[in-house]
Amino acid sequence: MANSRNKGASFEREVANLLTADLGLEKNIRRILEQTREKHLPDLMIGQWYIECKRYASGAEPLEAWWQQVLDATRTKGIPALVYKFDRRPIKVRVPLGAINPALHLDSPFNADLLWDDFIFLLKELYKEDIRAHDLED
Repeated sequence: MANSRNKGASFEREVANLLTADLGLEKNIRRILEQTREKHLPDLMIGQWYIECKRYASGAEPLEAWWQQVLDATRTKGIPALVYKFDRRPIKVRVPLGAINPALHLDSPFNADLLWDDFIFLLKELYKEDIRAHDLED
């Protein structure tokens, strides 16, 4: 149990560092440490994005329970994102279709799995204010 917790925390730090670097942030994104005690909190946040991180050895598709976990964290506000990685596979990010096309609803049951670079492009193109607001936070 402790080993899987350490593996999860390590992947959360990796994703936080990747977001900080790839988005060109001045302030580092930090893990939300209270998430272990309060179930409604995501692993990471940037602006209105609630990000849940999952890292596993085997598999190719995320479990529906993982997606449900991030949806539960964003039930009343925010945009859910599930960052996941399996060994020997690229990092992928599941987002609601409404995050890609603002004409669609965020709470639609449909979503898309993006490669990491596609997710970064999405944030830079459609969510500049979230990135800017992160660097302005105290």
